[in-house]
Amino acid sequence: MCSSGVRSAILAAAACGFCWPNEGRPSAFIVEARTEAQMYQIRAYRDSDPDHPVLLPRRRIVQYLGVNGFELITGEDLGFETSMRVYADLGMQSGEAAKLDGVHSEAADLLYAYARFRTGPLEVQLGRQTYVDVMDYMAFDGLRVRYLSKLGLGAEAFGGLWVKGGMLLGTSVYQPDGTRESDKRRIALGAPNTNPELDDIEPVFGAKLLLENLGGVSAAAGYRKAWLGGKTDLERATGELRYGRGRGLNLTAGVDWDLIISHLAQVRALARWDEAKFAVSAEVIRTSPVLSSESIWYYFATAPRDELRLRGDYTPVGPFRYYLQGTLSQYHTNINSALGLATALRDQGLPNSLNGGGSAGAAYREGSFRSALDVAYRTGYGGRQLWVDLTGGYSPADNRYSLDGRFSVANVSDGFNPLLRGTFYGAQVWVSYLFAHAARGSVALEENINDFTRSDFKIFFLFDFRAIL
Repeated sequence: MCSSGVRSAILAAAACGFCWPNEGRPSAFIVEARTEAQMYQIRAYRDSDPDHPVLLPRRRIVQYLGVNGFELITGEDLGFETSMRVYADLGMQSGEAAKLDGVHSEAADLLYAYARFRTGPLEVQLGRQTYVDVMDYMAFDGLRVRYLSKLGLGAEAFGGLWVKGGMLLGTSVYQPDGTRESDKRRIALGAPNTNPELDDIEPVFGAKLLLENLGGVSAAAGYRKAWLGGKTDLERATGELRYGRGRGLNLTAGVDWDLIISHLAQVRALARWDEAKFAVSAEVIRTSPVLSSESIWYYFATAPRDELRLRGDYTPVGPFRYYLQGTLSQYHTNINSALGLATALRDQGLPNSLNGGGSAGAAYREGSFRSALDVAYRTGYGGRQLWVDLTGGYSPADNRYSLDGRFSVANVSDGFNPLLRGTFYGAQVWVSYLFAHAARGSVALEENINDFTRSDFKIFFLFDFRAIL
């Protein structure tokens, strides 16, 4: 089995090699580079306790590099896109990084690298790519084919190897169907009841039937399946529906059904009415953790959340905008009814599972200045929270520089952790300056003050370069 780094290098080379013509060059290149210097602290949850939190310093240099090529063959929509991230932490040694699952003192991640070809209704992508639908956000190494006719009817299919621990928005800790660092640690220690197949490669396959903008209606019906160690690790069916023509009624709905245990996993239904100066909407959401069939929680206990949101937006002529939103949530702890523990849920002493509240806000924009104020309050299950956020920014017409700031105050009384009670303060300042047409530098400062971590100060330096050749 190839390691993740070796496979990433092979994919990058294959994608670029596939796209590069024998003669001539692409008609256009886009080269994007960003360098970040990050200084902040992160809390360790292993070898520490709530009364004595351990804060680990992070002093990272992070480099992002993306190279895109277009129209490799004259008159043909053939190109490639790549993005890689490399970083080293100068403040956290490897031993300290081991206290946090998914954290390393140095690493290189291939975020995506794929070749793309489009002709008429057919689109093909080959390589490492990301995929987003109503179920979740994933990445895989493989092939995706999409066909959409002029009538708006079509289909798509994809297949390959599920990417583990190389996600754009997180590490393997947040990939329930990847191999988490904690799994690897238990396997290495020879802990009982560990499954050595957890670090195997995981094939994944999916397909969808598509309907695009037929009388304002778009819809999709999808299926996805993954195997680990030759056994089904995930099997889901999804449905999506959208309707809208701008003003008036707009509808969005999505359903995710778990086929292994015949269980409703995710739901989102949004109805919105839009007019020139106002909009009202009602949204119903069910969210559940996307668990692997290897997870013990998959069979014994899940924790979905149901939520209702009602919102109104008012946008009069002028620089001001307003909104008002109400939210009601119900938190579930679904324990397998075959277990004796399930009887504990009938205990009248358990807290009510309802949590409600709302938020309101106003925004102001006039010329180069912008500002917004948001206030949110939640109470009930899980405790009480009050948040106040004030933001502001200034950018001149030439966009040579920009200045943004944010001040936040949160009063929290957590119903489960008695230490998370009190008032939390936070302030951020972001300054950006355009050195040249394709080069911009930024510095961000952040300070958080509370009784839990005392003072937590962060600094981020960024340098962005973008060139089109």
